[in-house]
Amino acid sequence: MRLTRRRALAAVTAGLGLLAGCTGGDQTEMPSEETESAPTETTASSPSSTATSTPTPTPTPTPTASPTPTSEPPDSTTEPASGDASGSLVVMEGVAFSPMRLSVESGTTVTWENGEALQHNVRAATFDDAATDWSFQSETVGRDGRVTYRFDDPGVYQYDCGIHGSTAMCGVVVVGDASYDGTLPCE
Repeated sequence: MRLTRRRALAAVTAGLGLLAGCTGGDQTEMPSEETESAPTETTASSPSSTATSTPTPTPTPTPTASPTPTSEPPDSTTEPASGDASGSLVVMEGVAFSPMRLSVESGTTVTWENGEALQHNVRAATFDDAATDWSFQSETVGRDGRVTYRFDDPGVYQYDCGIHGSTAMCGVVVVGDASYDGTLPCE
């Protein structure tokens, strides 16, 4: 039997039809001998000439939320906090603290969390006369690292990132009945 273009095309088409049936795509009909002898007519192929399969639905995975880590990464530091587990979050991202100004009640634990690849830290600072004197400097904090501090006494606690400086990254935590109307160097 001589391989003609039509027979080669018929073989390729049949192969694609089988492949489409296996992958759940559209099935292509294989041309019959009548089509080969009369190119102007199209006839349906017989059931024995085309393999068919019923595609099995593939289950779609359901997205799940990533678990929130309950422990701090090893490159973070923690200032000891006693008692109160409630607190407020400050995110370090875009070379800024967000929120830059935070008001909390006495006894609140504030957590600074690094949300970017750049390294940061948190250190006590004094930008003006309203600042409460406090002593704090964290280790360098990498991505997703955290540092915490419990503010027990009312006051105006100013801070910055020792790596990026107070004109780029600064903030203030106003505790209790204290108030702060000043301008921060990074504003």
